[in-house]
Amino acid sequence: MNTTPTVIHLILGKANPARMNGVNRVVHNQAEYLHRMGVSVEIWGITTTPNDPVTEREVKTRLFPAQPLFRGLHPSLMKALVQLPKNTVVHIHGAFIHELYMASRLLKELNIPYIYTPHGAFNEVALRKNKLIKKLYVMLYEKRMLKDAQKIQFLGQSEFDHISNLVNLSNKVIIPNGQNFDELTFDFEPVQRQVSPVFGFCGRLDIYYKGLDVLIDGFAHYVHNGGRGELWLIGDSPERYKLEQQVKNLHIEPRVKFLGAMYGQEKLNRISNMDVFCHPSRSEGSPTAVLEAGALNRPLIVTNATNTGELVVKYNCGINIGDARIQTISNALFTMQQNFDEGLLPAMGSRACQMVSTEFNWYSIAKQLTGIYSEKA
Repeated sequence: MNTTPTVIHLILGKANPARMNGVNRVVHNQAEYLHRMGVSVEIWGITTTPNDPVTEREVKTRLFPAQPLFRGLHPSLMKALVQLPKNTVVHIHGAFIHELYMASRLLKELNIPYIYTPHGAFNEVALRKNKLIKKLYVMLYEKRMLKDAQKIQFLGQSEFDHISNLVNLSNKVIIPNGQNFDELTFDFEPVQRQVSPVFGFCGRLDIYYKGLDVLIDGFAHYVHNGGRGELWLIGDSPERYKLEQQVKNLHIEPRVKFLGAMYGQEKLNRISNMDVFCHPSRSEGSPTAVLEAGALNRPLIVTNATNTGELVVKYNCGINIGDARIQTISNALFTMQQNFDEGLLPAMGSRACQMVSTEFNWYSIAKQLTGIYSEKA
């Protein structure tokens, strides 16, 4: 007899689950794979556009209107939560969002257990931004939300460890994100290249969190010391101009391509034309871009902050540079250039795919989630 409760995924406030990126994609895959395992599951989204069409999926999706700051929950969401059957667990996604805190208080009142996934918000580096405001918010709101959760799902070791500096918790667990290989189907087309090897990055052009300033400095050091490669950057943000100016000031413009935002098959094809995927983050939860690139057989250069560094070493599928610094990045690029010249990168890429399929399998992750859903508080 299946004793797993009904699961409601309450997704990041003010983000429409119809838009398949970031946390939305993670929740989509969690829900789909749980459903395939026989779990009754729905996705509920709090959004400023509740009348938008939703992504076609195997599970039901409901959208509720977002409220102005500190206004409380919308009456329709309050009513839906009150009407939940007793054998229900609500999985809350996102941090520092007052509507989600209010939802956790109502669930506590209703004696309905909830799982809480902050998606990297409590990493040491992430907490430095607006540090005093976040510290105050943790003391006033998040601390209660964390302590009252049936379980807190952290995506990596760094956040799991750092939370102890804010609050002592006995209800925490590490369960990473996964990679859906079904999303990686595309028709490969070679892209014209002037120089080899090609190093690349894909993601939001967030200079500090993604370590893009030091990636470009490290790449410039590599180029000025005889490195032959080029660097492709997929993604966009208001900070793109700063990165372009940095490239210009370092006199490496011919070697760096800003490709802008790419999606779907175009993005997958461009990543597959890279020789090495670089992700020198200073702060992450569980970076989906690294998993995607690994699944596409790309060797990896990562930092400890990606929470994949130890696995990259274990599977010998790339280089863990520890912390992102100019010299460590430059050294890693030269090592990968030598591996390129010696024809070693294809085998390394195959091992990257093996790492992702073994360690980040959504079925395995869904099984771990059913375990924490079924626990008695």
